[in-house]
Amino acid sequence: MKEIQAIYQNEFGISFYWIDENQTLRNKIQLVFRETGLQLNTQELVDFKCLIEESISKNQCCEDCALKNNCAKYLLKTPFHELDLAMSINEMNQMNNLISTTIFKITLDEYLTGIGRN
Repeated sequence: MKEIQAIYQNEFGISFYWIDENQTLRNKIQLVFRETGLQLNTQELVDFKCLIEESISKNQCCEDCALKNNCAKYLLKTPFHELDLAMSINEMNQMNNLISTTIFKITLDEYLTGIGRN
């Protein structure tokens, strides 16, 4: 089994880099959630975050609905034009947390190992 370097994990999923021959492959980030795995570069991750936030704002559930925020009837666009995901608002919020924190940790790591170094 291949090794991984975890970036972030929440109740919904995990983001990580693959390690191959003791080398961390940082050009793609692997997201695993529900029964799905996606490999994205950093720009695709940012694009996906924007798509999630747009979908959440467009699909706010009715205040009187008994299933408020738990319906799995909303299609979430992905950076892959051929792929949409069916998710509830709660799942989109958890996915947004997973992606936002992943982006933050990647950016922080790049700063600390790059221009932030003395």
